[in-house]
Amino acid sequence: MIDLSTWNLTIPQGSPALTVATARLQTWTDTYFKRSGSTLIFWAPVTGAHFGSSHFPRSELRETDQAGSPLSWRYNSGSNTLKGKVAVNQVPSEGKVVVAQIHAINSPSPLVKIQYRWENGSGNVDITYRTKPGDAKSPIVYTRTNMPLGQAFNYSMRVNKEGEVIMMINGQGVKTKLNGNWKPYQFYFKAGNYTLDNTGYASEGGKVTYYALKATHPNSG
Repeated sequence: MIDLSTWNLTIPQGSPALTVATARLQTWTDTYFKRSGSTLIFWAPVTGAHFGSSHFPRSELRETDQAGSPLSWRYNSGSNTLKGKVAVNQVPSEGKVVVAQIHAINSPSPLVKIQYRWENGSGNVDITYRTKPGDAKSPIVYTRTNMPLGQAFNYSMRVNKEGEVIMMINGQGVKTKLNGNWKPYQFYFKAGNYTLDNTGYASEGGKVTYYALKATHPNSG
């Protein structure tokens, strides 16, 4: 069973999009977020509401503390890790769904994204990495090819106190050194379904199933 006691949830409903507090999330279910046994199912149609400055809909978790306040951490606090097992069941016509991120407070764009990409009849899982906070793009630094829709894969993202960023898909990936421009930022993990498309019918969108999810920090073991 995935522990949701240190997450809140944004769903693509309302204006702006609704955030479900940590305490309410323990029993929450709706069109965009469902439980099926021990799994979590996230749905974000292309017609869904947006959150903040984003142009795209999401049904996505953001980490919190036990009291439900947004949690953030600095790179040099120790080893901060997110691990997940996930399958992408549906993609929008643009073909891209983000299933996990390392984001930063007061940064318009994330440091890392784990992205499923359907292209030319084939599925891929990409790791994208933004070298500096102000960079316009986050290039793909690693890809796992031949990943069919519905096939589960494992990922992990870790930032340690030396400023190393280790990003893995099914046990393989890349390691890089955090650029100095990122070091003043406070980071946080996100996981779920961020659909990178905002045009089309209400039946179009991203659908994601999570089988396992765990964030760990120096004070949480």
